[in-house]
This record gives sequence, C-alpha cells and structure tokens, in this order.
Amino acid sequence: MNSCSGRRPRIMASSLSLPQNTITDILSRLPVKSLTRFKSVSKNWADLTSKPVFIAAHLRRSSPDPCLLIRRYHSQSGWDYGIWLITDPTLNFGTQLLRIPLEESLPRFPKIVGSVDGLVCLDISPCYASDFVMWNPGTKQFKHLPSPLITSSRDNPIWIVFHGFGFDSFNNDYKLVRIVSFKGNDTPFMRVEVYSWREGGWKEIEERFELALLCGGQDGVAVDGSLNWAAIGLQRFDDRKVVVSFDMGREVFKTVPLPPVTRYGNVKVVSYMGLLAVAVYPLVFASSGNNMNRFEFWVLSDCEDGTKRWTNLVVVENFSKSLVPVGTWRDRELVFKYMGVRDREDQSSIFLFDPVDQRTRRLAIDCVDFCFEGFSYVESLVTVN
Repeated sequence: MNSCSGRRPRIMASSLSLPQNTITDILSRLPVKSLTRFKSVSKNWADLTSKPVFIAAHLRRSSPDPCLLIRRYHSQSGWDYGIWLITDPTLNFGTQLLRIPLEESLPRFPKIVGSVDGLVCLDISPCYASDFVMWNPGTKQFKHLPSPLITSSRDNPIWIVFHGFGFDSFNNDYKLVRIVSFKGNDTPFMRVEVYSWREGGWKEIEERFELALLCGGQDGVAVDGSLNWAAIGLQRFDDRKVVVSFDMGREVFKTVPLPPVTRYGNVKVVSYMGLLAVAVYPLVFASSGNNMNRFEFWVLSDCEDGTKRWTNLVVVENFSKSLVPVGTWRDRELVFKYMGVRDREDQSSIFLFDPVDQRTRRLAIDCVDFCFEGFSYVESLVTVN
C-alpha cells in the first residue's frame, strides 16, 4: 500500500474502541511534552487533557517523582546565571537549561519565589518584589501578573519585602503572598496583600501577625496549605526565634515558637514529609559563649491529644560551618551546599542528606562560587490562568 497518498493518516484509530477510562488512564501516564503534541492531532484528546479532572489525575502521577529545579549565579560577577532542571539528581541525571520568559527584557536575573504543582512563580522586579510572572516550564505557558497594590512613596518608603507562593487546597487556588515592611518612626509596620490565581488579581488583607522581625534572605516555605517564614519574636516572644505562618485557606497568621536551641544557630525553615521543619546549623560568626557547633533537625509533629510538638530527629556534633541547608528535595531529603574551599577540583559542592537513615549523597553539580537555590519541581498541565 502506498503510504504517500496525500491523505492524512488516522492517528490510533483503534483507540476509538477502547473505553474512555482506559484512554484517560494511558494518557495520564505520559509526559507533558507528549500530551502537548497530541493536542494538535486530536481534538478529542485536546479537550480531554484540558479538563480539570484529567489535569489533577496527571499531577497525582507526577508528584511522587519530582525533579530538582535550581537557580544559580556567580557570586562575584553576578553573571553566568541560569535556571536548570535536574531530572534525576542521584543517578545518571540529565540537566536542562530552561529558557526564561521575557529574559531578554529583564533588568536583572529573576528570582524563584516558589515551585508548586508545576507552576513556578518568578520575581522579575529590580527591587521591592513588585513584578511577577507565573510560569509553567512544561507547557511553556507564562503570564505576567498585574502590578501589586502596595507601593512605595516618599511619605511611606518601603523598607523590605517578603513573599511566598503556595497552594490553597481549601479553595483550590494558588496564592502569592507579599508582606511589605515600611520603616516607621519607632518600629516597622507591615501591610499584606495576596494574589489569587483563581481570581486573577491582588487584594490587601487586614490580617496582621504578632510583632516579629522576619529574617531576611528567606522566602516563605509552603507546608500543608500554609506559608512560613523564620522570624525573631518581639513582645510576647521577645528574644526567641519563631515561625510566622500564614494559613492560605483562612488567610490568617499565627506565630509558632521554635525550640530554644534555635537561639544559638542559624535557622532554615523547610517542608519535610508534609510537616513544618527547621534545620539549625552553626553561625559563621558567634561569641565564644554561644558558639553552637552542631546541626539539629526538628519537625513539628502531631500529638495524640491534638496538639503539636517539636521533635528532634537529628543531632550531628562538630558540624562544619561550611555546609549550609538550602531546601528539601522530594520533601524528604535535605539539600546542602558546601561553602568552603574545595580540597580537590572534582569535589562536589551539593549534597543530599536523608534525616531518617542519615545517609549522605553527593550531586555532580558544580555550584562552587555560585549562589544556589533548590526547589522540587514536577511536570504538570496546570495552566497559568
């Protein structure tokens, strides 16, 4: 039979006899790239793969096996930057340099605010976290978000901005939270606004949290429907480190006191097995009386009486000040960056640490002399709109 008859071949005509549930199950196991191609050859498949039920089913299959999304740039020059996707960090991994939306016109290299369900929120503003893009690297969709409501003025100049991006399961919504600190006469005062993916706009909320100074350099960490920032307590929690937690469903704040040991070390807030956790590690500079030389890992666990309690999972004595936790991968392994001088040229600068079996694995990713941020990422069909 001549296959060049000029007639367009029928794509998988035999699939018409398969039950719809079987077709859905097969397609939900395919990568996003394949599904995107199929949309152009079959209207039925295009309609099916655009339905929220299918998108959710495909996401459930992708979620257990996330990739590692890293942002890095050269610490000294500010150049040689990029956002990389590491498809399998621990085996024969593949790396892919991602093309960033609007990159040519950006005044600076974008910052990753968060990565949730295949959506990546980018801060592309030169200052004050005032310009954002919602991006799905899998489908290559992106959306330039509306400008925030809270801005700087001569009478009320912005001092510093904190933000976080996460999923609100209660309202089936993705939310970007922006906490804006203004430098008042005596103490800073805060204003808070939330961008809703479902509503497509910003709103300022009246909800405030107990006085606390959020720690700079850390974005909000998404944990089970909340966004969380490390902070130094004031008033009721004076001279104690806390976590300021924002419930995205109810849009209210609460303050969670941290274990006393955090007073003597650096604190990195992370998500671990769906629970709020903190990594406590040595200060680079500390007075001799408060020099903590160990690493501790604490998890906020649920108790039988319904309360929550901090549980210490790991203590590592004589911990190197050159190792800094930067996040978690697969929600169960800590990602560390080595900040010291390497003894060998081939020495790895990125490590994975499993708190359960305390196994350490090195990643063959050279990030020495680079600022590094790591996020879990799963491919999905979740739309940016």
